[in-house]
Amino acid sequence: MSWKKTTCVMCAVQCGLEVEVEGNRIVKVRPDKDSPVSQGYVCRKGMKVAYHQHNADRVLYPLKKVGSEFERISWDQAINEIAAKLKSVLQQHGPRSLASVGGGGEFNFYPLRFMAMFVHALGSRYQYSSANQEFAGRYWAHGLTMGSQMLDLTPDYENTEMLMAVGWNGMMSHHIPQARRVLTRISKDPDKLLVVIDPRLSETAKIANIHLALRPGTDALLLKSMIAIILKEGLHNQEYINKHVDGFNEILPWFTGFDVDGALRTCELEYGQVLKVCREFAKRRSCLRDDLGILMNRHSALNSYLLVILLAICGRIGVPGGDYLGGGKLYSDPNDPKTWRTAVTNIPAIAGMFPPNVMPEEIANDRPDRLRAAFVLASNPLRSYADTTAYEEAFRRLDLRLPTTSCPAGRPMNPGPRRRWTQFYLLGLSPETAPTTQAP
Repeated sequence: MSWKKTTCVMCAVQCGLEVEVEGNRIVKVRPDKDSPVSQGYVCRKGMKVAYHQHNADRVLYPLKKVGSEFERISWDQAINEIAAKLKSVLQQHGPRSLASVGGGGEFNFYPLRFMAMFVHALGSRYQYSSANQEFAGRYWAHGLTMGSQMLDLTPDYENTEMLMAVGWNGMMSHHIPQARRVLTRISKDPDKLLVVIDPRLSETAKIANIHLALRPGTDALLLKSMIAIILKEGLHNQEYINKHVDGFNEILPWFTGFDVDGALRTCELEYGQVLKVCREFAKRRSCLRDDLGILMNRHSALNSYLLVILLAICGRIGVPGGDYLGGGKLYSDPNDPKTWRTAVTNIPAIAGMFPPNVMPEEIANDRPDRLRAAFVLASNPLRSYADTTAYEEAFRRLDLRLPTTSCPAGRPMNPGPRRRWTQFYLLGLSPETAPTTQAP
């Protein structure tokens, strides 16, 4: 037995781990105190990597659906049959009949990009991703305001004096290195503030210095109220605006004369408490982090747009203690005729991706350009996305379904009755040659 240094792959933070290996199997796991990222911090997901790596349901070889059961086949047979069927679909119906479906990427993020590149090489631009379902509003807003739909605003936790968490329960969902340590340190520092905006008394709200428990679904009203207060009180950073912001004068009428009192009554918040948060956010080295609490809520794109305005007028973008920019350069212009749209629902690509919730409509129709083949990676669309019944009915109409995942054989996607023209393959990954992926 020996201890090996590695990293957790259960989320993008990738905390350091040490694993004890015996006979090519993980038998014990502990946090790696030498990791420069996590410094001995790890959550319960990381401590359970052995369970996922050696799970009894893990698929280790290709399986083909025959009747109502899966039968093991060789890699050569699987690859040859899939290639032949895919070639036939593309020759008869063209590249718009093919799509990739990606999930969260747990266990390995790299194959998601390879899958998209593979489908792209075959001529298709249809990449359905859970990221587009969750972050489409943010992508859209950041593309319009900052020129790239893939630019993220990441808080400078190290140097900030005030962190405002909007729809983010970091004490439980983490998403940043050493999340609990960071949040606890900020909340206990007498010179710093942790502000949480959340209808729930979440685990993060419980340790916050200020908790704005707004009425669910009123985030946009609150954010507009905060911007209006900051402008009315003259708390905005005019020097920063003059140097770094375009279009400031054009947006002023949106907030001038806005009924803040009425809006905050709808939010079920006290004016004085919101005013205090606005003053502190404007005068301190402040930053904010938003998450699925508002990104998967009402007015998602509007919320993201208002957050950019709030940061910009306070001069908190690209400065120490504020939110710095990270990510790549990508903008899918919906007005560009080269930007693909879905055939039935007419949804344009955002950040090069499409929302999975429209996929059943793109399959279950009689159009000649409908989707007919889907490559699924690290995802279980029949259970992960909205309207399970619609997904089940739609996927029965696919000519080719190919999930590559660690779902247990016989129940990965509940494909329903087999039709003569439908082929369904489940590709496993050998533990000796490749990492696994996880199905929800």
